[in-house]
Amino acid sequence: MLAGFIVSFALTLLTLLDIRRGVLFAEYPVRTFFLVFNPLHVPMLAVGMAGMFACYRGLRRLDARRSATPRHLQAVTLVILALLVIDLFAYRGVPAARSLASGRLAVDWLGAFGVTGWGLPFAQATSFLLNVWHATMIGILLSALALTVLPVYLKSYVTRGGFTGSIFGAMFALPQPFCSCCSSVMAPSFVRRGASTTFLLSFIIGAPMLNVTTMLLAVALLPWPFAITRILAGIVITLVVTYLVARVADRWDGAARSTAGMVPASGWIQRVGSLYLRLFDLDRIIGDRRLDAPSQLVGAWLYASGRIALVLVPTLWAWSVIASALFAALPPTFGNNLASVVLAAVVGTFFMISTWSEIPMALQLIQSGFTGPAAALLVVLPAISLPCMMLLGGALQRFRIVALLSIGVMIVGIGAGALFL
Repeated sequence: MLAGFIVSFALTLLTLLDIRRGVLFAEYPVRTFFLVFNPLHVPMLAVGMAGMFACYRGLRRLDARRSATPRHLQAVTLVILALLVIDLFAYRGVPAARSLASGRLAVDWLGAFGVTGWGLPFAQATSFLLNVWHATMIGILLSALALTVLPVYLKSYVTRGGFTGSIFGAMFALPQPFCSCCSSVMAPSFVRRGASTTFLLSFIIGAPMLNVTTMLLAVALLPWPFAITRILAGIVITLVVTYLVARVADRWDGAARSTAGMVPASGWIQRVGSLYLRLFDLDRIIGDRRLDAPSQLVGAWLYASGRIALVLVPTLWAWSVIASALFAALPPTFGNNLASVVLAAVVGTFFMISTWSEIPMALQLIQSGFTGPAAALLVVLPAISLPCMMLLGGALQRFRIVALLSIGVMIVGIGAGALFL
């Protein structure tokens, strides 16, 4: 039954990957920028999902009659994780290979269906979700799996503090090409399970800044000074800035607790963040579900995935509209000067994009002669965003640390942009 579930799950992932990227068949009657379709996708998807359901029901019956061992739980967890990581690399690897072969990146989704005027933020938000639906799905499944198995397998690593925690966070982020919004979804779960602040910040920033696919595309497609700047800035923010921010914030919070407690001016921010975080209270989603058998693990994982998706997808769309509206409020043209670099760094820190989308945006500016703002956006766009700030601040209940982190990202972005003026 376990083998049947895994095979069915693998078939489902393969089918969804092919619907997104189109790598299996010679002919696809329907081909758009967001998905492709071949009639064989229908029976493949039906067989995969029916097989998962049937094997899950069989596992429940078997688990009721016999006890599972920790080895069974560990095996099914590792196999599911391996399949998700393989699918994630294939998803990012196919367009990366095509981009490398053609020497350019497709940016059709930025056109947002040709819509102009007041409807542009809504069109761009919809276009963004259509472009990243597969990555969002994998991110949700990985987040739910991490939530389910975190107390058992990862606690000894995520609780490491100091600079060691930053290193472990960066290493955990390397194979995971999430945008900042997807990586921050895991923040509440990590905090509840005792993750150190340095590990958490390093992972959330490192996933969009230092994932392997992004660095490969930067080296292959950007002019080499920009590629080196992008990689070095990612290392500095992921390891150095996050570590310093955690140290400073700990001292501030310690001083505040010993004197006046919570600063009154931040009280309303704390309340708003707490309300926002309740939407992503992943521990409450899992509740007190037992994980003593493979069927219980699979059930808890799929249930958590569904609940996360119901909250995450509408929230991503709403914040995409807000971020697009903020970006549209920028002046219509940039100058290649320090003022434009500062403006790009500040606005780009709040703007939300999918992972490695900063590369085509920067290329457009580089080709137009705006090298300073381009370098700044290469650094600040992927690192953090407005919804990421809200999730991180709510999870930590320390919004000063989010403000410090945002300022640190802006400063590195401004420094990178100033190098190219």
